[in-house]
Amino acid sequence: MIKTVIGIISYNDLLYLKKTLPVLSELPDSKIVILDNAHNDEVQKFVTQNYPEIDFIRHSDGNLGFGRGHNYIVLKSPPSEYFFCLNNDILLDPDTYKKCISHLDKNNDICMVSAKLHHWDFANNRKTNIIDTLGIVGNYAHHFWDRGQGKEDVGQFDNSINQIFGISGAAFFIRRNCIPKLHGNSTQIFDENFFMYKEDIDLAYRMRWQDMKIDFLPYILGYHDRTVNKKKRKSKFEATQSYKNHIILLRNNFSSKFSFKIKYQTFIYEFFKFFYYMFSRPKLLKEFFNAFKIKIHKSKRTISPRKMKKYLLK
Repeated sequence: MIKTVIGIISYNDLLYLKKTLPVLSELPDSKIVILDNAHNDEVQKFVTQNYPEIDFIRHSDGNLGFGRGHNYIVLKSPPSEYFFCLNNDILLDPDTYKKCISHLDKNNDICMVSAKLHHWDFANNRKTNIIDTLGIVGNYAHHFWDRGQGKEDVGQFDNSINQIFGISGAAFFIRRNCIPKLHGNSTQIFDENFFMYKEDIDLAYRMRWQDMKIDFLPYILGYHDRTVNKKKRKSKFEATQSYKNHIILLRNNFSSKFSFKIKYQTFIYEFFKFFYYMFSRPKLLKEFFNAFKIKIHKSKRTISPRKMKKYLLK
């Protein structure tokens, strides 16, 4: 059995793959599986001709999105100890990749691990010291964000590197024998109600509810161009998916036994968000109601709401 399957979703990203695959193809004891969500023949030709060892797959449904796409990669991939979920626009650091593998090898109780992502100035082919993500943090109001994003990394977060709620879906390792605990089967990492955006927060919530251990290492795992969210204002697609998925996230994971403070702050946050969209993007509000029409998959819970509370910032 190989050590690690590296799962990548491709979407019209030939320029990225030309930069990233030479690094990934040299990683030891690994198998790369690429799902082509765009059914791009130019990308297929490049990968199959230059990297025949890579499994290049497609789905008859076309674009599966992010969560369902990675679940499909797991389904179609060979057995391995670990699954490495990796964005197509990340230039990986091989040494930190190996440190993450070693960390999992030495600590059997850890289900997920990752490390720092810095910004990749792809247009100028330049690695930077600007933080892309040091993990996901969230507060009592259930507002979540990437820790440290946009700040220069001078080690200011290193002493508290594990004070996070979860890990960005852009790059993380998960132990494959932990996957069945999430949804009851061996191939589903993400809730497939999420087409794109916030599925990584839902995943973190599911893991935290079951007291599954998540570790974050103070090394640079890679450089991320982050092809989405470069604009200050979200596109219509981003806003629609993000708003609907946030409601689904709450339906999946919010507890009626949370403290009054968490309930109150979450209600106020959602109340003002609703009224903000009422005036700025009124058409978006239908997604609030659409989110309640979806059959949800509630998270399994083995810890108390009081213990879960410690993962949220006041």
